[in-house]
Amino acid sequence: MNKVVTYFLDVQGTLVRRDPATLKSRLIGGREALRRIREVGKRVFILSNAPRLTEEVHKDLASVGLDISLEEVITSAQVTGEYVLRKFGPSKLYVIGSDSFKAELAKYGHEAVDDGADVVVVGIDRQLTFEKLNKAFNMLLSGAKLVAAGMSRFIPEEKPTISIGPIAMALYYASGVRPINTGKPSRIMYTYALIKARSYPEESAVVSDDLEDLVMAKRMGMYTVLVLTGTTKKEDLERRGFKPDLVLENVDELAKYI
Repeated sequence: MNKVVTYFLDVQGTLVRRDPATLKSRLIGGREALRRIREVGKRVFILSNAPRLTEEVHKDLASVGLDISLEEVITSAQVTGEYVLRKFGPSKLYVIGSDSFKAELAKYGHEAVDDGADVVVVGIDRQLTFEKLNKAFNMLLSGAKLVAAGMSRFIPEEKPTISIGPIAMALYYASGVRPINTGKPSRIMYTYALIKARSYPEESAVVSDDLEDLVMAKRMGMYTVLVLTGTTKKEDLERRGFKPDLVLENVDELAKYI
């Protein structure tokens, strides 16, 4: 780990756990790790699959006492907006997600529409209905692309909550249009993060509770740190046959290895 100069930290299940009823976050670790990273002059960025305004994600982190600047927050919403702009230009989007997600996407010149979309974008919609899914399905049949701001199966909140992946896969199953994953774990998001951080893979580490995040990070040549406070347990490692570079009970144990 001595070669690592940039740390990319996951949020849910790594730094905080969210109550799905109140949507309030509870800190489970991170203050000591952040303090140590800064103390030795290394860099840290937050990698969040929360498809929301960057400012809201930053506010949530600050509210639980984490010392993070707005510029150090990288979200799948940012990556989605940037990717669609570069790949398809300013686009009409049918967004399965919150008004906050739509506001972040609008920063990149995209317009949220209710019909005739160029791209169907999937985020978290806690008021998801059959009508919304069916509308998205028909737009895909009419030629729209499908982009998912993450492909995780569930969110490690106080009570596990269904995430973006199952929604995107339902649309794929119905339409045959394969989703483009712009969140974690994807090469698209990690490449975006490395460019923003101006960091090479071999000098970067991804810290997460989700084994899928780490498998992709390892493929891209980054160091991998698993924390056992979220979706992955020790027995999962034996079953998957994947060995992270470091396994920690809590993210703050990272301070001992920096």
